[in-house]
Amino acid sequence: MNIPITIKIPQLWGTDIFSKSEWGNINLIVGPNGTGKSLFAEQLKKQLSQHGIKPRLLSAERLSGLEKQSYGGFTGMVEGGNSFTNGFNISKFGQIKTQGDNFGLSSSAFIIIKERLDIRIKIEALLSDIFQKTIRLVEEGGFLKPKIQNINGGAEYGLKEQECHGLKELLTLLTFLYDENYNCLILDEPELHLHPQFQSFLLNEIRKLAGDPSQNPQNKLFFIITHSPYFLDLRNLDDLKSVLVCHYNSQPTYIDTLDSQDEYVLKRFLPRFNTHHKQFFFSPNPVFVEGYTDQQIISLLFDKLELNISSSGSCIIDVGGKDELAVFFRLCKKLKLSSRIIADLDALFDGKLREVAQQEDVCNTFVQDKGLGTNTSLLIGELERKLKEIAEDLIQKTSTDSDILKLINYLKPIIAEPKQKRNVIVAVALTIQKFKEKIIATSSPSNHTTINFVIPRLEILIEAFEAANIFILPKGELENYYTQTPIDYLNISNKDVSFHVERDFILSCTDKAILESSYSDLLPVLKKSVPLIKVDLSKHLKYKIVEWIQSVQIAVSKGEVTDTDSLKSNAKVDYKLFSQIFLISEEIQVQQDKRFKCKIKISPSLTNDDIQIEFDEKTIPHNFEMIL
Repeated sequence: MNIPITIKIPQLWGTDIFSKSEWGNINLIVGPNGTGKSLFAEQLKKQLSQHGIKPRLLSAERLSGLEKQSYGGFTGMVEGGNSFTNGFNISKFGQIKTQGDNFGLSSSAFIIIKERLDIRIKIEALLSDIFQKTIRLVEEGGFLKPKIQNINGGAEYGLKEQECHGLKELLTLLTFLYDENYNCLILDEPELHLHPQFQSFLLNEIRKLAGDPSQNPQNKLFFIITHSPYFLDLRNLDDLKSVLVCHYNSQPTYIDTLDSQDEYVLKRFLPRFNTHHKQFFFSPNPVFVEGYTDQQIISLLFDKLELNISSSGSCIIDVGGKDELAVFFRLCKKLKLSSRIIADLDALFDGKLREVAQQEDVCNTFVQDKGLGTNTSLLIGELERKLKEIAEDLIQKTSTDSDILKLINYLKPIIAEPKQKRNVIVAVALTIQKFKEKIIATSSPSNHTTINFVIPRLEILIEAFEAANIFILPKGELENYYTQTPIDYLNISNKDVSFHVERDFILSCTDKAILESSYSDLLPVLKKSVPLIKVDLSKHLKYKIVEWIQSVQIAVSKGEVTDTDSLKSNAKVDYKLFSQIFLISEEIQVQQDKRFKCKIKISPSLTNDDIQIEFDEKTIPHNFEMIL
């Protein structure tokens, strides 16, 4: 549908202005908390109304007044401010509907169920067939009160007081879905309180009615603000283009166009686009890897080493191959998500990911700054030629060294086949890193310079990719970093068995030092691939201790503190509060000239070490250091 929408939220986006004209039948709005999604929805509702659309917004607080208990602070537009305790005042149906519409509340859904028999039948069928319950709208003393009863028997009970939030959510959402008085629904977090099964059920009901209401009055236009991957049911490229991603401090982004290669890859990928893959829509710093074994090993290492990558909005997502890595990299760039890629060494020399890096200005600038040519493509081409020269020289040689003989035997049957070019180049690159001196000893003297030429340039090429957040594993595939099973780096086999052995080792290891040592080659690459945020407890703890030490020094100088008892009772020192983070470990000694010594011990709940701090009247609190 063509509906020109222009939205400004200066308090969040500054001078950025969001504008979009083409909309899908179901539009999904995602993004972290605090990025303005609800503010966006309120403005969206107003602008849709100006274009002749009849929208109904259901806010994330839509069940206000329908909570199980009434709370004294509730001041909503309900009878007596009592949160519909007595039901819905029949004389104020119009007011309740208006307030519900204005504030995005769902309370008027039960009035609609009462007044609309056709909608009530649909709701009753839902309750009966799915939840095994019936609903009765009772009029008591001028109030309408919804009551529920289990089909299999039992006493009837009030929906507001005793029914779960999930059923209330589903009843009200479906009521507005079935009500044709609105041809557009803006749903803020429809997943609230809903089991994943019922989120999927609700989305299926939405799909039945989604369409252009100007073409068919029975259709509705949908805008769904969600944190749930179950609502990101992307079945085709149009669905993908109907996703808006909200950001901190900048306007939402969306995908408007895709090149033909990306479209081809995505069409093949979407049928297996599961809830795990959908995480990238919700992550400002997603990390993509090729396969699920990579995802498992890397995620487990981060977890066992207590590197909380989720705190920086990162997650590890496997996508199936290098071409898919390239597509997701480009998708994230369009959506202004700071994606990262972790890829095998062969990504330098083949596939779409290489093409992506060659197009990145930061890669080309890095290569230029190193004085190695005008762009990344030329450096890659040069490396390929040199590595091929080394391979062609080696197959002419004989060797008694088992490592070099193994490489020669690997190269001989494939070196003349064009389709095997990448395997030849990668095999030589891997072996040079492992056995440089052995290769030099075997190669012709004319190739020694070539070998010494290749290694530093290979390192620079890896660094150039890194500048674009594409992190290459120098040792090849992740399996080459495994520690629990022997791996043939030129012919990796039994991957599944090796993976499970490695996974079990990581899971069972309780010593972080052992893991750091075992994966000392791998961890530097992994740690660089994600923005790590460390909660610095020591800094905040130090501030509080500095504050307390200064108060003790002042109290002693004034003669208000003369011993431990007076220190503990002094209101300005407030030892009772600060004793929650440390205790006096030795009696304070105050001399007549106001000199003193005091020693405190930090609470073990705040540090794993036995930390004690000693101070006196001359201590400059800001100068002391603590190690937590």
